[in-house]
Order: sequence, then structure tokens, then C-alpha cells
Amino acid sequence: MKNYSIEIIKPFGAIIKSNEPNDSIENFTPNEIYDFVKKYRLVVFKNYTTLPKQSLALFGQKLGVPLQWVFGAINDLKVKPEIENYIFTDHEVPMHWDGAFAGKIPHIILFQCIVAPKKEDMGGTTFCDTSKIISSVDELQLKKWTAISITYATKKIVHYGGTITQKLIVNHSNQNEKTIRYAEPVEDLNPVSLSIKGLETETQQHFIETMKQHLYDANNLYTHRWEKGDIVLADNHILLHGREAFKNPNERYIQRINILHRPNTISLFRNLKNSLTIRRKEFFVAELPIFLIPIFLSITSFSNLFRFDFLIGLIAMSFLFNIGDMINCYADYELDAIYKSHLSNAVYELGKKNVLWQIAISGFIALLLTAWVSILTHQFYLIPLTIIGGFIGLQYSIKPFKFKSQGILQLFCLWGIIFFGPMLYTTIITKGFPSLILMCLFSCFGFLQMGIIMLNTAEDYIEDKASGLKTIIVALGLHRAMNFAWWLTVFAGATLQIVLVKIFLLANAPIWLISFILIVTIGWLKIIAEYKVIIKKMVGKNEDDATKELKKKGMKVPEWLKISAYCTLSVVMILFIWKSYFI
Repeated sequence: MKNYSIEIIKPFGAIIKSNEPNDSIENFTPNEIYDFVKKYRLVVFKNYTTLPKQSLALFGQKLGVPLQWVFGAINDLKVKPEIENYIFTDHEVPMHWDGAFAGKIPHIILFQCIVAPKKEDMGGTTFCDTSKIISSVDELQLKKWTAISITYATKKIVHYGGTITQKLIVNHSNQNEKTIRYAEPVEDLNPVSLSIKGLETETQQHFIETMKQHLYDANNLYTHRWEKGDIVLADNHILLHGREAFKNPNERYIQRINILHRPNTISLFRNLKNSLTIRRKEFFVAELPIFLIPIFLSITSFSNLFRFDFLIGLIAMSFLFNIGDMINCYADYELDAIYKSHLSNAVYELGKKNVLWQIAISGFIALLLTAWVSILTHQFYLIPLTIIGGFIGLQYSIKPFKFKSQGILQLFCLWGIIFFGPMLYTTIITKGFPSLILMCLFSCFGFLQMGIIMLNTAEDYIEDKASGLKTIIVALGLHRAMNFAWWLTVFAGATLQIVLVKIFLLANAPIWLISFILIVTIGWLKIIAEYKVIIKKMVGKNEDDATKELKKKGMKVPEWLKISAYCTLSVVMILFIWKSYFI
């Protein structure tokens, strides 16, 4: 029995109103939502409970693939004076389609109103049904429009900007229907210019004015007056949308998620892509030196790389290495839906049981291969070391120990399972248990990288604290933790260079060769200088504002990890080449 009523909106759209208190839009199935959007183009849900951010993100995920922006899946549409983009002002926003400069066109736009402007303050969201425009013109006009393509250009600020070329008339990506893909020029902060090709006789300005008449014709236009709690879903292929200017900028707050179409069937390619995603493929480049540094400190020639036992051990290590990442994605599936939606979506599409099977199979293969290497090399201690490392990785994100939530212990667990453990394992399968000086190098390298990674951990401070997760950042407090992270980066980096000098001296390297360690020094100085700038910007800010500042600089983490890792690797390779071919 239906617990809602439907009211048709003129000229298009529908209002679905709940007849029960405390009803949630989550009670609708994805297919029901799709059918509503397909039939009405625009659907306004009223009298439904407001969803917390995490629930909103997970609901959007059920409808399709949330588009991942630098700020996560949810765009907070409110006035933000610090951002030079008209979207975050109280100005009018001309008609456009979402995803124009992202290279991915969402199927559905999901809005939720947290704070609604007063009716007299305006601020309504405008929608235009382009299928109505197409049906209102004759075949000759439609043919002329079909020949038109438009190049849009604007400066890239935050998640928005670039240059794209788009046909004016396109087919709906998921339905057999023609639509108009058009964005009006913007003369405001972050202006958008248009270069139109395919016009026969009319001028570009005349075309823009004609399109404006069509877009804002009462037969094609609906302006939604927001009320608190409204949840709106719109077809981003058929509809264009914009916004009225409004007064009282602090009294309008809309949350938005862009949702890409998800194919009904999961292909082998999508399974492989998602399987790589939960193994954090974006870190592969930065992780490669974790294996190569101990290898080039241990081998005497390139031929050592082709030993059978070494190759088997390396395969085992690669399986082991990704288990922690997969467990983390599995355990943080709901938490990641907001700010790391690509990870959460990968788990959703694979299915949690599938992810658990991948974790179990990876662990079994790694242990089996490790036992094989232990037999081949007579280094049987590898088996208990692997079991201990696997246990720590397994317990990092899940109970009963959940080391991720054990304050300062989180630092040492990550250091062990990401850096020191893999480097130790790699050295053992290469030439046996490492010397004390090599273990010192692995330790320093790992702590240097952990100092950088703490910035990434700090980005999730507000969410981790709210969810009761006691990371090292939560345990120390945001500002104290970031100062600790900077000093850790300073001391670990300095000690790493001292250890490298000692390794070069033990190899009887000449002074000119030792001077190459300056490569590490330069990279390290760049990191600590840029890191210090971020720390200074946090001074005097409350935790919310300080976290926002950190989120802006989150892209520095992969860059710094690569700099420190590859600078160290290059120095180690220089020593290896000198030892192998010049002495």
C-alpha cells in the first residue's frame, strides 16, 4: 500500500509527499526512483526525514556511481566568499548541465535542502526541460541545431573549469530521446566564454539570445522554491538547471550529489577496475620504492632479480601488501561514502562478500608462496613473520584490536605493515636477514613517510572523531598532531640522510658519490618547507576551519610521498650502479 501521494507540477515534474511521519526516502528502491525520474524528469520529495551526510551519500550510491570531486561526493552549495567561483556566491547562476568540465556527465542530480531561503529572498533553483524545446521547433530548426557545436572555456578553480567542445543536440545517454546540451555564458567570477561553430547566417549573440528565450519560456521552465527537508532528483541529461540570485546568503544551504549511470550488469572489466581500486592503485607509484630500495641495497647485479625464489617471494609480498588496503576499504565502506566515494562504491559494486573472499584468497596465496620461499631458502622464520604481519594488517581496521583506533599505536602499526615489514620481507627474500644499518634505514624511511601520511589522516579528523574512531590525530588533538607530524618528518628525514651517509661510507664510496645524497636533502627540504606553510595556516583556526584547510592541501600527500620515496630510491640506485659496474 502506498504511503505517499503524487502531485503533478506544471509544466513538468512531480511532488511526492509522504503521508506518514518520520518516513525516509531510503525506503524507495533504486528502480522506483529511476521510474519516477524517467517519467517526471524532476521529482520533489516532501515530508521525508533529512538524511545525515553519510546516509545521503550511501543513498546516492544505491542510485548509481557518485561522481568523486576533490571535496568528496557531496557538494555543499552555500556561499563561500573564499572561493572565486560564482557557484559559491549569492549571484544568479545561468542555465547549464552538471559535469561539463569533469569529463563525466551525471545521469541524476540529487539535492537535499538543509537551510531554505525565505520565499521573498528568492534563491530558487531553475530547471528547463530541453525535450520540450526540441518538440516546440520545426524539423528545419532542429536540423540547423544538430550542426552546431560549442566550445566552452573558463579558468579552473576548485573542481570546476577547463575547455570542452560539446554538440548542441545529443542523444540521452540512457533513453531513446534527443536533448539539448547547452550552458549559458557567464559574466561573473570565473567567467565562461562560448565559441559557437555551425551557425549558418545568425550571429553568435543572436543565437545566445534566442536560446535564452527558449530556456526561460514558461512552457519549458520550472523554478523550485526550496523548503527545508526537500529532496530533489533531476535528470541531468534532459534538464538544464541554474539558480536565481538571493538575499541573506547565510540562509541557503543545499547539498548536492552528482550520480553517474551504473550499468545493470557488472562486466569483467568493472570487476577488475574495482578490485584494483580497493587495493589503492593510486598509491602504486609511491609504493614501488618500498620494494626497490631494499632490493637495490641487497643485490649485487641485475641477474639477482631473476632468481626463482626471489620472484616467488616478490609475488607473495605483493599479495600481502594489498590485504591491509582491502580490509581498510571493507571496514570503512560507510565512512568512505562521503569523502572517498570511489573506494566505497568499489566495495558496493563488488559486494562485501566478494571483498572478503579476495582478502582471504590473497592471504592464503601469500602464506602458501611464503612457505615455498622459506623451503627454497631455508629461512623458515619467514612463515611466523608473515603470520604476525598478516595478523596486524587484519586487525588494523577491524575488531577486536582495531589498531586504527588505538591512538599512537596506529602510527606504529601503519609504519610496520606499510613500510618496515615489507622492506624487511623484501630484503630477506633477496639476500637474507638485513644488517642493523639497513634496518635503521627502513625505520627512518618509514617514519618519514608516516609523517607525511598523517596529513592525509588529519583530513578525516572531524568524521573520525564523530564516529568514535581514536586515530593518532584524534588522540593527540588536531593541532598538536600536525605539529608532531611535521617534527616527525623533520627528524626522520634528517636521520635518513645520516644513515645513507653511513651506508655510503661502509661501501667506501668517494666524497663525490656521497654528495648525491643531496638529492634526498633537496626533496626533504621542499617537503618540510611546504608542510610548515600548511601548519602555519592552521594557527588560530578552530578544528572545523583547520580541517578544511587541510582538505585543500590533501593533494600534497601523494606528491610528497613520491618525492621522498623516489629521491631515496635514486640515491640507492646510484650506489648500486657504482658498486656493480665501477669498482
